[in-house]
Amino acid sequence: MLPAFALTLAMLNPTLTLEDYLGRAIARGVPLYNDGQAAACAAVYATALEAIGSTEGWLSEPAQRKSLTFQLDLATAMSDPRDRAWAYRDLIDTLLAGEPLPPIPEASERLLFDFSQTADVDRWQVVLDGVMGGRSTGEVSEENGSLVFTGDTSLANNGGFSSIRASVPAGSIAGYDALRIRVRGDGRTWILGASGGTGNRGDSYWRRFDTDGAIWQTVTVPIREMTRVFFGRPLNGKLQPAALRGVEFYIYDKKAGPFRLEVDRIEAVRLPAT
Repeated sequence: MLPAFALTLAMLNPTLTLEDYLGRAIARGVPLYNDGQAAACAAVYATALEAIGSTEGWLSEPAQRKSLTFQLDLATAMSDPRDRAWAYRDLIDTLLAGEPLPPIPEASERLLFDFSQTADVDRWQVVLDGVMGGRSTGEVSEENGSLVFTGDTSLANNGGFSSIRASVPAGSIAGYDALRIRVRGDGRTWILGASGGTGNRGDSYWRRFDTDGAIWQTVTVPIREMTRVFFGRPLNGKLQPAALRGVEFYIYDKKAGPFRLEVDRIEAVRLPAT
């Protein structure tokens, strides 16, 4: 679904040209910036650019839309709203001038954790259902260069989950599309989670994946396709890669018993243009 600003313009004039569309965004954003509302200006520009990147017709080549999405994510990672507003405006001016967008760097992946150092394992924190009265257990350790998460889930007191999480530097996933993990599980269904910058630990984004206790598996999860949940309940909303601030693993399959998950590496990856 397109943002409200984009939908409004489309309803007013479904044949709106790229130049007219961006011109309206500028006309709305500039007064906000000049009035000291840089964050509001940045939001207007970002909404317009996101609509262009997600709508076929304005940018004819998939690679162009991919490049725009990449540059948008880099701008979103900027903490100062004035910097974000100018970064978005530079993209708008580039599109209006008919010039090529900056190229996407060749590196298609970024290593987040490989657990070759004990410090990588030490960054992970266990969070149990005891926060809600549950009795599940969990602990992390290092074995042969992998993080190992073990414990038992209990369904007592409406519990049933055990989890681990680690933070990543702000903006470190900007420009990437997906998380790729190499894991070996126990045959149970696990959850890969990602947290944003809301500051609420119950607000995260999930994708379930099945495991086979005998083999290592590589699982790739597009970040924007993860489901937003609030203390386990689905909500509307998508996570932009630049806003990702943490990675999580949950065992939460409504089953009691021992669990084991080995994690060899976690990477941010860039998916091919479609």
